[in-house]
Amino acid sequence: MPNIINLKKQNNMNKFRKVNLEISRGNGYGQYIVSATYRGKQIQAHTTDSEAYDWLNDDSNKAMHQQAKKHCYNKIVASYQNQY
Repeated sequence: MPNIINLKKQNNMNKFRKVNLEISRGNGYGQYIVSATYRGKQIQAHTTDSEAYDWLNDDSNKAMHQQAKKHCYNKIVASYQNQY
């Protein structure tokens, strides 16, 4: 049975400014898709920042983890502003 505390930490680890961020691999080499629900809309954004992919789910280095969250959040906001 998984530890509930670890699950809560994992779910909250990728939150930045109340936005839960997720990142996955895209179609090509070095292509990544950032997805989040922002202002009630499901938003996806494209990035080529491999450090964001590496550090978004890894908080062993707090500075890099925070930088990855900021990068992904800014991509989501920019994509939202382009769409709406």
